[in-house]
Amino acid sequence: MIRTAISLGLFAGLAIGAGAQGAVVLAHYGFDNSSMSANVGSGTATATGTSSFFGGTTLGMPGSNSPPGSPSGQSGMNAVAIVGTGGGALTISLSTMNYTNIVFSFASQRTATGGANAVVEYSLNGSSFTSLGTIVPGASSPGFAGSSINTSDYFFSFNAAGAANKGNVFFRITAAGASSASGNQRFDNLVVAGDLVPAPGVLALAGFGGVIAARRRRA
Repeated sequence: MIRTAISLGLFAGLAIGAGAQGAVVLAHYGFDNSSMSANVGSGTATATGTSSFFGGTTLGMPGSNSPPGSPSGQSGMNAVAIVGTGGGALTISLSTMNYTNIVFSFASQRTATGGANAVVEYSLNGSSFTSLGTIVPGASSPGFAGSSINTSDYFFSFNAAGAANKGNVFFRITAAGASSASGNQRFDNLVVAGDLVPAPGVLALAGFGGVIAARRRRA
């Protein structure tokens, strides 16, 4: 009886573990020290159009408990900006193999003459993109590093179900052209996260444990 109880407890633990995988950060781009290289994961962000670096934010940074906004502000190091009337795009790529429930998130703001919106997309081949939505970034006052901000104006998150468990996925943010040469949209803390797909053996053991438990209840 004790041995059976231990076995059932083990299988129950496996079953819980199979369904309780926490989100894993697969990639994070914080653009610290004006770098386009990933802080977490591997790879390099690429920008088209005219780009530059400005002050950043901790909004949306992994491990910062942000959002929500902090009364003391969200100051960070650097953010990358798409500058000028021609607009441009920011693209990252990564593997999502063995991960599901993929979420792409980032912080963004625009100056008074910055582009009015930005289109968010993903692709499995780098040429044919699927739209995730369009954002309207908040203004630079108070900005995404401001205190007591409305985070929904500056933090954006998208579920990308079609990007799950793929060898290579591209995420692209295309900023509309500004109304002046110095107008810009700024982006920081680009994050891709997902849930680890349980190994088949874990699922099999969990299912087997359920069968044993059901038989014992009937007995």
